[in-house]
Amino acid sequence: MTLVYFSSASQAPPSLPRRYAHKLAQSAWQLALRFGRRTTIHGLDRLLSAKASRWERFVWLCTFISAFLGAVYVCLILSARYNDGHFQTVVDSTRYPVYRIPFPVITICNRNRLNWQRLAQAKSRFMANVSDTALLALFERILGSYDDAYFGHFQSFERLRGQPTELLGHINFSQVVDFMTWRCDEMLTDCMWRHFQYNCCDIFSKRRSKNGLCLAFNTVETDEGRRMQLLDPMWPWRTGSAGPMSGLSVRVLIQASKHWPGRHNEKGIDVMVTEPFVWHNNPFYVPANTETALEIEPIIYFYDNDTRGVRSDQRQCVFDDEHNSDDFKSLQGYVYMIENCQSECHQEYLVRYCNCTMDLLFPPGQYRSCRSQDLLCLAEHNDLLSYSHQPGEKGFVRNNFEGMVCKCFRNCYSLNYINDVRPAFLPPDVYGNSSYVDLDVHFRFETIMVYRTSLVFGWVDLMVSFGGIAGLFLGCSLISGMELAYFLCIEVPAFGIDGLRRRWQNMATTTPTQTLSFRQNTPSQLMENYVMQQKAEQARRQKANFQNWQRLTFAHKHVISK
Repeated sequence: MTLVYFSSASQAPPSLPRRYAHKLAQSAWQLALRFGRRTTIHGLDRLLSAKASRWERFVWLCTFISAFLGAVYVCLILSARYNDGHFQTVVDSTRYPVYRIPFPVITICNRNRLNWQRLAQAKSRFMANVSDTALLALFERILGSYDDAYFGHFQSFERLRGQPTELLGHINFSQVVDFMTWRCDEMLTDCMWRHFQYNCCDIFSKRRSKNGLCLAFNTVETDEGRRMQLLDPMWPWRTGSAGPMSGLSVRVLIQASKHWPGRHNEKGIDVMVTEPFVWHNNPFYVPANTETALEIEPIIYFYDNDTRGVRSDQRQCVFDDEHNSDDFKSLQGYVYMIENCQSECHQEYLVRYCNCTMDLLFPPGQYRSCRSQDLLCLAEHNDLLSYSHQPGEKGFVRNNFEGMVCKCFRNCYSLNYINDVRPAFLPPDVYGNSSYVDLDVHFRFETIMVYRTSLVFGWVDLMVSFGGIAGLFLGCSLISGMELAYFLCIEVPAFGIDGLRRRWQNMATTTPTQTLSFRQNTPSQLMENYVMQQKAEQARRQKANFQNWQRLTFAHKHVISK
């Protein structure tokens, strides 16, 4: 056993956590010095240099911290500028040819929806076994209410108040109206497309809209239009020219003698101009006995793909494939268009108030169709369905009527039509006893304007700005960042693992030595051990002295005896 002695003046040894912290600090400093010798970040090589003095380290530390804080501050400003999502709209093209876009869908509706000459056929078909004159009169009254009914204009059903409409609840009046509505050969004639004569019923098809059943040209919303698209790869048709007779021209027959006698209104037609895949747009009125020129000036607005990184409510538009967006709302089975979003919103209000929908005004969907007993409810809520407000306009516009609030943004690719309707009334000697409208629909110019909206500060600009700020304040680049990431993720863990491995190897190969160390004891134990050692040493000396005295005495006696 080895006895190790420490003087009483030495200090108590540090605790085990302190020794580990000291070793960890030394290891971290060695790693920092190793990284500082080869880093490309300006300032760190001077700060972590092994030959640098304390004063020099202090100066470079202050400089590096100031530069780092400046870089962080400017980066926060750039991030806020990017998150603001400011947009700019520029003219992308001034001479975009019109043949690049389809000719608009032209929907024509007679303001008197029904051909009253087929009333007798409708009674024999839908009321075949009914001989009660009261029920037949009620059937005629309900059917007459459909003659001028369209969305937001349901006051014609007010005449059914007090009537036993539930007696005819089993009759689907949508089918009756479909049977009574104007057919293509009864309403249209003399159809021409780009100076070429066509049969009107070959290019027009009956379709639903919020104005009821109408006849549409160049549409893909009907079965006939989709069939035409399969047979003709150029459908919907296009035109590359502009001016009168360069598009569609058609004569619309009014036939006032076949209108419902219970309605006295201004005769004419409603014309709706929409882009393909749009369900409804507000139509405009064209009076009868006119030669009307409808000039169309298309304009394209689109948002580029860089704007997809911004929320739809921030850029105020929705892409047609953003199905996961909270602002995506459209009619069932239809692409996103602002008109389709508004139509779906109006249908939801209709279902909310009356728990049914007018299937003549909307495409087939998930809601229940209104029956005869539900028509009075439409009239009672007509004021609520006549007005539509935009979200946020309450603080700027005084609204005297409560209406519908629909949050619908524009589609990010929008083809808008600016329409110029110029009717010229015909003299009586020209139209004679017949009443009609000669309609000529064409583009105003052969080229159109295209506007592109993009981010003022996109993610590419953000990356470039971050790189410039890092180079300006810290003098580093992406490679420097990779060096730092490699040091933190690879070298530091490898250094720690290597230190642990060497420690375990030393513990396994080192033989234990019986060593008595006063460092392991408290000060009182050290003093007690010291006193015991002194007493043991004194006893050994006394014993040795006694033995020496005995030998000397024995030797002296032996000499005297001789």
